[in-house]
Amino acid sequence: MQTLAYSTGPAGNKFPQATLATLVTEGPSAHAAALPTSPFASTDDLSRAVIAARRTLVFSENKDGTEFYINGKQFAPNRVDIRSKLNTVEEWTVRNDSDEEHSFHVHVNDFQLMSVNGRPHHGHGLQDTATVPAKGQLVIRIHFTNCTGKSVLHWHILNHEDAGMMAVLEIVK
Repeated sequence: MQTLAYSTGPAGNKFPQATLATLVTEGPSAHAAALPTSPFASTDDLSRAVIAARRTLVFSENKDGTEFYINGKQFAPNRVDIRSKLNTVEEWTVRNDSDEEHSFHVHVNDFQLMSVNGRPHHGHGLQDTATVPAKGQLVIRIHFTNCTGKSVLHWHILNHEDAGMMAVLEIVK
């Protein structure tokens, strides 16, 4: 198994093609298992949902790339950055002001990716992570159905979230 060479953008990381694993098999062949014929999970479509709130989340960093922000603020665990209501659908525009693509991640509630850089996205279900292009944006719709309480959202680059690029989301009744 191999990865392809990959670059996250001019300000990001470059990874060479690499071998991840070599698989060696032995013994008699096994019969193929039957594949499921029904869907694994529901495919909720939020494209026609009533939108309770629209928000814009801007992910940015300082000139040196050592401090990271969401809407101009660094993470503070005791501050609630977004307060959303249970059993509502919100539409978020997630903007990446950096020269590096990032994986946007929301804990607890999955979302439907609606568009990437203004182009409609026709996905097949809900997800909890999506790639935001360098200097690009996503539009997502998120249905708060699972629970109330506090959770977080962030980029999925550890040193960026550790240096401030995380926010607290609170879901209330």
